[in-house]
Amino acid sequence: MTAIDTAPRYGFLTELLDDPTVEEVIVIGGERTFVVRSGVKELANIVVDAEAVRRVADQLLAGTGRRVDRASPIVSAQLPNGSRVHITGPPITHPDRMNIQIRKFVVSAESIDDLVARDAMPSDVADLLRSAVRSEQTILVAGAPGAGKTTLINCLLREVPPDRRVVTCEEVFEIDVPLPDMTQMQTRDSGLDGGAEITLRDLVREALRQRPDRIVVGEVRGPEALDMLMALNAGCSGMATIHANSGRDALEKLVSYGVLAGENISIPFLRRTVASVVDVVVYLRRTDHGRYVDHVVRVPRQLDGSVFTVEALYERTAGAVMGEQR
Repeated sequence: MTAIDTAPRYGFLTELLDDPTVEEVIVIGGERTFVVRSGVKELANIVVDAEAVRRVADQLLAGTGRRVDRASPIVSAQLPNGSRVHITGPPITHPDRMNIQIRKFVVSAESIDDLVARDAMPSDVADLLRSAVRSEQTILVAGAPGAGKTTLINCLLREVPPDRRVVTCEEVFEIDVPLPDMTQMQTRDSGLDGGAEITLRDLVREALRQRPDRIVVGEVRGPEALDMLMALNAGCSGMATIHANSGRDALEKLVSYGVLAGENISIPFLRRTVASVVDVVVYLRRTDHGRYVDHVVRVPRQLDGSVFTVEALYERTAGAVMGEQR
């Protein structure tokens, strides 16, 4: 029996999941199924009944230790191939509707040079980012969902010198770089395999105990922002991704997330800490024509504690690396 014969089968989704050009699959109650290729969403010619969607949902979750039912209507899990599946069902959806979203781990680029070749960034920006990595700067990668943030992190990590120790913290394993000294950790929901919940905050705190030269946080979207800032303020560098509308907005969101960590966390303290540990913010944009680096900003010494000042290093509309204030 071949490896293909033993691969998991997922009903009407099998062909889409086997298609290497498909990046994401969105099933809305069986009535509509969308696929995303090269960042572009299109309607697939697939219509199935609610029972077929339920069967596929159960197949997707088989072996993950999780199930979707009325007691647990929101479930996230990782498939054997690394794809991330998110399922929502009744009672938070319509009684006869279950929704499935699968984001496949599609390696679209393996190096910064690949991104240059795909017109995601010019060569001078690639050189700028290489220099930032090799000089141990902390890099924040921002953008909308599906903008290519994790792909860029993977490419940047390939520039880390082999003698450096990297510790990664993710909700689902997506970082995949052959570094000789890299420890990877992912979160765990409560009840999985009978164990207690392990949050992203737990992982970031644990990362600092592992003598890292660089800490990587897969996606910052909550109080773990404070723990990450404290870890980076302890002398190591870092990388992280965050959903934001611009480079400056990414810094503001770090402050907002940090406030969620506790009642006694002051905003002025968070702003000073963000400014002191984040060196460069890369903002990615997703369009119908592709994904690319829209702008790169440096975080200089702050003169006003109430608003972030950033120095533009690159803007796609300007077409060159620069150094003027914006």
